[in-house]
Amino acid sequence: MGRLLTVGDSFTYGEELADLNSAWPFLLGNKLSYEVINLAKPGSGNTRMIRHCVEQLNNYDIAIIAWSHFARIEMADENGFYDLWPGGGTLPHKQYSPWRWEIIDYFGRHHNDDYLYRQYLLNIILIQNFFKANNKRYLILDSFGNHQTNQRTAEQNKDLLDQVDATYYVGWPNSTMMEWAYRCPVGDRGHFLEEGHVKVAEKIYSHMEQLSWVS
Repeated sequence: MGRLLTVGDSFTYGEELADLNSAWPFLLGNKLSYEVINLAKPGSGNTRMIRHCVEQLNNYDIAIIAWSHFARIEMADENGFYDLWPGGGTLPHKQYSPWRWEIIDYFGRHHNDDYLYRQYLLNIILIQNFFKANNKRYLILDSFGNHQTNQRTAEQNKDLLDQVDATYYVGWPNSTMMEWAYRCPVGDRGHFLEEGHVKVAEKIYSHMEQLSWVS
């Protein structure tokens, strides 16, 4: 049996589902007859996802990264890892380290979106090349729109955008989970529910069929 690694944020974790086994990674794994290792986490930073893909290299046959907002990054202190992003102070950071809120607040007030977006593009390029160098099948997708605002696909980012391999990037650059699950029921906190997860699993499986990964 093959092994599927999935990393992402709350939309990949299955937030607001009655049963986490109804999240799209497990639906996709069932269609593939693969064992699923879902390391998604609500609020996950994109650098956390990269870390898992590198650390788990010998534990999967296919990896799928479902990026979160481009500005979400992972940090760490003596109490462990945590994620931060502008406006991300709603998570219960204080119960672990009271100073985390100071860092999150500072980051929210003093950051540069253009820089963070370019760092995000660099991470895409680096991880896709990591997968290829290690002969690993992989797919990349977006939970929601990272490339559609502030003319981010304009000339100033063309040098990096041209290096993204769209062959393995589901929906690149304008189609995301939000479009695939459009009009599906959502929970009180805005996460699509069972029907949406079915739609996402079907979209990814269809992309795998186009790549001749499944018969």
